[in-house]
Amino acid sequence: MGNTKMKITKSKSTKINKTIEKKREEIQYKFLIAILVIGVIHYYFFESEYIGSDNRYDLFVFWIPVVIGLFLIVKFNILSIDWKDILPTIRKEKNIFHKIIYLPFLFLMHFMLAVMLFWIPSNIIFDGINKIESNNSLIETYTLKVYDFHHSTGRSGSNLIRFIFKGKKERIRVSYEDIKPYLDKNPDDFQVSIEVKKGIWNYYILETWDIKELSNSNSP
Repeated sequence: MGNTKMKITKSKSTKINKTIEKKREEIQYKFLIAILVIGVIHYYFFESEYIGSDNRYDLFVFWIPVVIGLFLIVKFNILSIDWKDILPTIRKEKNIFHKIIYLPFLFLMHFMLAVMLFWIPSNIIFDGINKIESNNSLIETYTLKVYDFHHSTGRSGSNLIRFIFKGKKERIRVSYEDIKPYLDKNPDDFQVSIEVKKGIWNYYILETWDIKELSNSNSP
């Protein structure tokens, strides 16, 4: 009788744990989807067009949040991985290819999740701080030589105007309609005039741009 009661109690406890685990997974899934949707909306409709780059972005906005995210994801086992079962699973796996890719794939899953959950929010915060900082800056105008008009040949590519800004290669994403008149012309005959506002670090927020043909480009 006592054993029967213990089995019933364990069965109820297991069902409760499974229900709690299922609810937790549903909440995590919804939260992940929400982060992705916010990230996509921010990228396409709100994120500033930047000129410039800085190693501090890589360190403070990308790597530190992602590494912290990796630690927390593993610590709280967000993906519900049975870590004790990993090595036995690899040993039992007969396919050599699966043995080789199992751990790298596991790491990649955690890394991508850390990027989505931690880099996307930190990048949005970075963009917001840049917008605030640039509002306190005056508009600066630069006229720069174009070295390439790049036309996207794939669905995921971008149409770009490429130029040198402060000794570094930069680009502006443009529509096909904007770049079409220049695709069959020599980029050395053109300059791009940009108006920017200084943000934080070495980043500038692009306000406007305009293509200008050099006055002697048509000379004999």
